[in-house]
Amino acid sequence: MQLKKILISIASVVGFSYGLSCTTIIVGKDVSADGSIIVSRNVDGPSDSGAVRFVYHPPLKHGYLYQNHEEPENGFKYQLPDNLLGYSGVPDWQTDNHGFEESGFNDEGVSVSATETIFSNEKVLKVDPYVSNGVSEEASATILLPQIHSAKEGVSLLGQIIEKYGSSEGFGVAFADKNEAWYLENAGGHNWVAVKIPADKYFVSANQSRIGVIDLGDKENVMMSPGLVSFATEHGLYKGGDFDFRKIYSQDNISDAGYNYPRVKYLQNLFTPSQKATEYKGNSFPTFLTPENKISIDDVEHALNSHFENTKHDPYELQDPSVTARPISVYRTQQSHILSLKDDLPLPIANIEYLSLGMGALSIYVPFYQGAKIPLEYQVGDNHADNFSAYWKFRKLQMLGMLNFPKYAPIIKAKFAILNKQIQQNQQAFEKEYISLYKKDPKKAQELLDVFTKTTVASVFAVTESLTNELTTKYSETINDKYKFPGA
Repeated sequence: MQLKKILISIASVVGFSYGLSCTTIIVGKDVSADGSIIVSRNVDGPSDSGAVRFVYHPPLKHGYLYQNHEEPENGFKYQLPDNLLGYSGVPDWQTDNHGFEESGFNDEGVSVSATETIFSNEKVLKVDPYVSNGVSEEASATILLPQIHSAKEGVSLLGQIIEKYGSSEGFGVAFADKNEAWYLENAGGHNWVAVKIPADKYFVSANQSRIGVIDLGDKENVMMSPGLVSFATEHGLYKGGDFDFRKIYSQDNISDAGYNYPRVKYLQNLFTPSQKATEYKGNSFPTFLTPENKISIDDVEHALNSHFENTKHDPYELQDPSVTARPISVYRTQQSHILSLKDDLPLPIANIEYLSLGMGALSIYVPFYQGAKIPLEYQVGDNHADNFSAYWKFRKLQMLGMLNFPKYAPIIKAKFAILNKQIQQNQQAFEKEYISLYKKDPKKAQELLDVFTKTTVASVFAVTESLTNELTTKYSETINDKYKFPGA
């Protein structure tokens, strides 16, 4: 994505994160409503991104040489080994389905969400700049998912790649398996740190380093590059005491105050309302917090779809140019995913990717169980609108909704909310039947799973297309009302 690379380069120089952004939420299994580990993120790309696809790559006996497709000016190359795992991804249309894959599961049930764009500070980049042909967001999911057998192994592998090849940009990456979740952030060109998400906490991030003070001796919950501390010490970035990773390595300036702080503050206040009375100076928000109520998939959907509704900071409802705080849900979102991992179900249904295409606030999260066949409509699409691809079905509706958000967004949201409840009820019945059938006949259980997926997607498309036609009709009526002429 040429535009993306240009914007990242500009941002790293002038110190703002314009144009590219994401919002991440991770929930430990002890504080999720259904006992699952939850990893979620809005993937917010440039405004001219075009479609994303949802695909499955089957296992490969022989490895291959990975090269960037969308950002060929980044000469990053990486040789993948033999015996690669199958995995799912959500690639950009122009990558030949092998780049910017962003989110998915592999056949071992390990998930990756990559990446959250972040920035190292000027002092760090002066002595260890980003590497022009280093690893980047485009490559991350594609080279990691086929190889890793646990979340921790994923952290270790990406860390080794950063150390050997360097990073071409700043990023945060989430890894999860049925037992635990980890979050890695890089620092400059060659350093990195990762922390395990406590089972009784949640974590949010918004385009800024979120990992704060780390226990350098805690090998169970912290991983890092060998030179992380010595590099900081050698270059006068760290002078003893608590090792505050984000204070030492991360950018924190006035642009972050308007672009990133509001999202972090909103999410932490949403899940932990007692935080509202706490004022933080700079990027000092807690790394982890305990929610006051257990967090459900619905709660995460609501959070990722937020545009600060019912507040004076809602840019869409108020239609006020003076409202400039960056909301969580934006029109240039390419996709939003919620990865749910359970440890007490058969693998084909233990892991679910709830996938919303386009702007989440005007879309719906469709549940795709890991073992399900992906419908063809989700596997296609490019940068030209069409009548078949899933991406453009949603995008057309979202475009109509955004033309008059106060009037038409409530219509879209209401109908999707009704459908969402129906899908959830169907899920409960399906899972119960699947578990019973799987024990007796896994093949029949697979057929049941594929029917559930096909039926669910068909209902989603039907409602989406009905809404698109309804809004088109309403706009047509307004045009007739606008152009009236005297006479017969």
